[in-house]
Amino acid sequence: DGMGNLRITEKGLKLEGDSEFLQPLYAKEIQSRPGNALYFKSARNVTVNILNEQTKVLTQLITGPKAVEAYGNKFEVKTVSGKLLFSADNNEVVVGAERLRVLGAEGTVFPKSIETPNVRADPFKELR
Repeated sequence: DGMGNLRITEKGLKLEGDSEFLQPLYAKEIQSRPGNALYFKSARNVTVNILNEQTKVLTQLITGPKAVEAYGNKFEVKTVSGKLLFSADNNEVVVGAERLRVLGAEGTVFPKSIETPNVRADPFKELR
């Protein structure tokens, strides 16, 4: 049936408990048991590559100790209902939220002209 924590089932391989992979892991699908989280632990980073048929990297997500990096033609953040909150590509960055707040003490600086249909301050605060 298997070896240690690894079992062969009708649906594929089932891995239970903690396991260590010394080489890259290739899988069509990886999922946890219903109701349980799926954890990845690494001393350096966790990298997810999306490859084409010629094994060329199309997109890449790297989570490391200092940053989360995404490489690809476009990056999007959406709500659970699918509404676009943020997207970025080589040509533009789009913020799709109903309201954009800049919380930094220095505010924001626009080195070139901007265009907007509405500029306002918080209620009872001056616009500066």
